[in-house]
Amino acid sequence: MEETEARLRKLIAEQVAAGGIPPGGIAMRITPDGLVISLHEAGFFPSGSAEVRPASIPMISILANTLPVGPLRVEGHTDNVPIHTVQFASNWELSTARSTAIARLLLEHGPIDPANLAAAGYAEFHPVASNDTEDGRTQNRRVDIILLRKQAASQ
Repeated sequence: MEETEARLRKLIAEQVAAGGIPPGGIAMRITPDGLVISLHEAGFFPSGSAEVRPASIPMISILANTLPVGPLRVEGHTDNVPIHTVQFASNWELSTARSTAIARLLLEHGPIDPANLAAAGYAEFHPVASNDTEDGRTQNRRVDIILLRKQAASQ
């Protein structure tokens, strides 16, 4: 996990320097489930949309071709501000649409085995920061790509 994280940090820094993604557009952390790569809304999606920004597709392609073979889970997350648009009746639909959009791009741009990929939407129910501030809400609007550890994948 640590080697993969180091390799990805280098690639992400190169993309930030080249203007491919905004600074802070991607964060990483290691959890009991595995390596979590958080794609923040501002770098990857317009507000309230599940349409991936065209400028971020090269970064997704790099991720798709860099991730080691193994089980992946793509999770969509939102803040707790209710959404109700023609396209999305709730944050559940938005978070699920975002996770499946990223999963589809990973499959299209890399050698990822579809049998090793799962997508889920968690709406506002798995925050990483407080929804009481704009900064916290910004951190919560994300799609996480999780390179699962073997034991987490079997659960």
